[in-house]
Amino acid sequence: MNQPAKTSLYELQALAGRRSIPRFRPRLIILSCFIVSTGLFFPVISEAHPISVSQENVYVTSEKVMVSMQIYVEDLYFFQKLEPDKENIISTEKIKKAIEKHKQFLLDRLHVRDINGEKLIGKVVSVDDSSIKPQGVAMSDLMLFTLVFQIEYKLTSPPEFLTFSQQLVDSNAGFPAMVQFNLKQEGSETPYAVSMKPREPQTIRFNWEHPPLAPDASEEAWQKWLKERREETLGITSYGTIYSFLYIEDFEVRHEILIPLATLESFFSIDRKEADFLSVEEQEASRESIEQFFAKANPIEIDGIAVKPVISRLDFYGLDFKDFAKPAEKKRVSTANARVGIILSYSTKGTPDKVKVTWDMFNRSVWSVESVCFAFDQSYRPVFSKLERNSIFEWENPGHKVSLEVNPVEVSLQPRSIWSVPLVSSGCLLLGFILSFSLFGKKESYKKRLAAVVILLVTGLLCWPLTRVTFASPMEPIPKVATDKAEAVFKTLHKNIYRAFDYHADSDIYDALAKSADGAFLETLYRQINQSLKMQEQGGAISRVTGVNWETVNSETLFDSQDQITQDERSFAVQSTWTVEGTVEHWGHIHTRTNQYQAVFYLEPIEGNWKLTGMNLLDEQRLRFQTSLREVEPGETDQSENNQSETKSVNSSSS
Repeated sequence: MNQPAKTSLYELQALAGRRSIPRFRPRLIILSCFIVSTGLFFPVISEAHPISVSQENVYVTSEKVMVSMQIYVEDLYFFQKLEPDKENIISTEKIKKAIEKHKQFLLDRLHVRDINGEKLIGKVVSVDDSSIKPQGVAMSDLMLFTLVFQIEYKLTSPPEFLTFSQQLVDSNAGFPAMVQFNLKQEGSETPYAVSMKPREPQTIRFNWEHPPLAPDASEEAWQKWLKERREETLGITSYGTIYSFLYIEDFEVRHEILIPLATLESFFSIDRKEADFLSVEEQEASRESIEQFFAKANPIEIDGIAVKPVISRLDFYGLDFKDFAKPAEKKRVSTANARVGIILSYSTKGTPDKVKVTWDMFNRSVWSVESVCFAFDQSYRPVFSKLERNSIFEWENPGHKVSLEVNPVEVSLQPRSIWSVPLVSSGCLLLGFILSFSLFGKKESYKKRLAAVVILLVTGLLCWPLTRVTFASPMEPIPKVATDKAEAVFKTLHKNIYRAFDYHADSDIYDALAKSADGAFLETLYRQINQSLKMQEQGGAISRVTGVNWETVNSETLFDSQDQITQDERSFAVQSTWTVEGTVEHWGHIHTRTNQYQAVFYLEPIEGNWKLTGMNLLDEQRLRFQTSLREVEPGETDQSENNQSETKSVNSSSS
């Protein structure tokens, strides 16, 4: 399994002893039976002691960590290089001296780290060597005598996290060292037990207000307690396990991987100056190699074509970081308990028909990985296993298709008839008509008056096609959009501009916006809507609009001349108050934000279609921000079956 020992204290405590026993697959049962039968038929192998086995019992209080390290005398023989006498007996004196040396050895090799990865300073307070006889210990009896070292680590405050590790042997040692690790928290009798290998840290989270329940607590009480702990950590309850989240969406397949830094280094090493820490500069220097590794690992095929990912995020997280949807603060991290989060995005032209994921990140530390796949409203639990030779997950579209057609709204309201009047010609003809009456008067200037009339008439005729003035027919009523029609037109265009942002590419967004907004207003509209969809709580991630609701829509026929100038008298303005709900989903949980806006919109007929041509934002306020876990109902982990996902509220706040 993928370092199964590295499970959260709460989950293992709940599962300890009588808790829910996993349903092992037949192949694992056969393998287990084979191992047991091997021990029965080959007792010599079973009784052999090829490795160093110690027992570390830990009791954690709010003030200190008490470690009881039980070892065999054989460990002193191995680690302190004890020499027997001619009769193959190690004297008590030599054992006593070796015990003194072993005190510092354990302090140097058994590590307890705080939330920041800093090592706690320990002190050996006592050693129980009462089992050692005065005559010494024979070489054949080294496994019959034990020593118990009591070590204490002082705490300045009740710890939320502690990381335990052991490095009793060097990496080039000829034999491994195994520590049977057992831990209890003050106020609880439920133990945490695991076999701790060298360089495989065990990080444990403590809850001092709600410690683990008693082992005999009811199943209902345990489930409630576990649910509350999962909500506290947004579902990320294990600190040494690889988390894999697959999201299949209309224009994107996304693979989000959260991996312990120590596990990542089992695949390739990261250069650093300090063995226990990775500085910010070293994190930046390692980005390229990490991105290149994941770009080639775990290939994904979409509709039969291998697609290269785009690395949209790569962050280093400490233990104090809970909401992985947020960008991580840049700071030094511990190599013992830090985690690396990477988001790989695979673009699609539309809703994919088939998606194939192959997990190939297996080694001596990673034997299996449990993933979660969210495909629209369905969820799956693929399990990638090296032992079971199951490394592929395939998804087929059950019939979901994206429909993002943004249709323009035609103008059905006809304008008034347009009258066109030649202004100069009309004036000339009118003057000529008036002067023509003077021709019947005195004859002294008859020729001049006649010439003037002729000139006016000729000028009027020549200017007839020129200097014309057009205006709507005063004989017809001014066309007015009905209130219900104006509301319907506005809501359609308003909804269209939010639907346009369902596209991922800017060019597609602009093309969709152009069907509902005038070209001169496009850039402003894009910036305003794009900014309103950003969740600053999630590092500026663009949210997906899940709902637009209008509270008020009031239309006005005439514009305020200070706000807008229009050439079409059919144009109208709408003052509206509406709410927008948007979500950002990462790492198995959903952030939902609801904002309320009030604005005046201007609508005009342009080339036969209604278009938004302007907007004055009057008010904007946040109503609520909520975080939810996207849960998968318990069921078979078989990837061929799916479970309806449900969203459960975790917490909410208003501002």
